[in-house]
Amino acid sequence: MWTLYEGDCLEIMPTLPDKSIDIVLTDPPFFCPATHYQSRVGWERKWGDMSILEHWWGLMCDTIRPKLKDSAHFLTFCNADSYPAFYIPMYSRWEKLVSLVWDKDRPGLGRVFRHQHELVIAARNSGAWEPNDGKLRADVLRFKATLSRDRLHPVEKPPEMLRYLIEAVCPPDGIVLDCFAGSGTTAIAAEQCGRNSILIEREPKYCEIIRKRMADYESARQGCLSF
Repeated sequence: MWTLYEGDCLEIMPTLPDKSIDIVLTDPPFFCPATHYQSRVGWERKWGDMSILEHWWGLMCDTIRPKLKDSAHFLTFCNADSYPAFYIPMYSRWEKLVSLVWDKDRPGLGRVFRHQHELVIAARNSGAWEPNDGKLRADVLRFKATLSRDRLHPVEKPPEMLRYLIEAVCPPDGIVLDCFAGSGTTAIAAEQCGRNSILIEREPKYCEIIRKRMADYESARQGCLSF
């Protein structure tokens, strides 16, 4: 079962019941204000340039935390430039944090050292880290990135990886929340492993993509069952 809310996550999340979510698995925008410098004069980068991102993510954390069950997990994607802005607000709000590396298997853009990874910050408020299915996992995730030509969203993640993360920390009857749903891959992954999902997406274009994608998935699933 999946539910889609169309709108701003900071406005919608307060309407969700407290202590109702088992895992937040999301991929927020990595916007970096420091990259706006375009000039013949060299300008030193300052951490203050990133303050808007750090402040915004702190608001997100404060909005998300009341919605999590005591045993819930919070996993967010980020990259090397934005990592401090995401990590610092989470460090002061959750007792346990680990960082995962997603190895995309193939290099992307860049010169000399081309980009082949993203980072995932995983947080848990209390208790020991315990895998939901009893399987221990490495902190390096090796999943091939979805090819650009196959994506319905610019930063779409492979469903196999999202399913892997959900199965690791979400109970079989749990609820997965994605605050930046994009094209709805998190819902596909949750359906594939028998979990419920709540999606929030503010862009009408992607909401339509999600609805169509989930309808197509359900039709295909029903077809396989009837066959």
